[in-house]
Amino acid sequence: MTTREKFEKMLEERGMFPEQAKAVMKKAIPIVDYAFTWDSPANEYPEPIYNVVFETSIKEIALDWIEDNIPMAWYRPMFE
Repeated sequence: MTTREKFEKMLEERGMFPEQAKAVMKKAIPIVDYAFTWDSPANEYPEPIYNVVFETSIKEIALDWIEDNIPMAWYRPMFE
């Protein structure tokens, strides 16, 4: 699993379909202000960094994506 796939999995665990998670990450990668190598193995980074980045960046980007594409998504509360 790559770093990108790890974040996609975290999005999917909160209700998104795989193609939606991929769309969110496509939007997130240029925005997230961390020096990730997105295609490197996920285990190259410590597990807590994923939670921090998810809570401080990815969730907000996902919520913006939800508002723009599926504002009534049943999983929206998972990102608010």
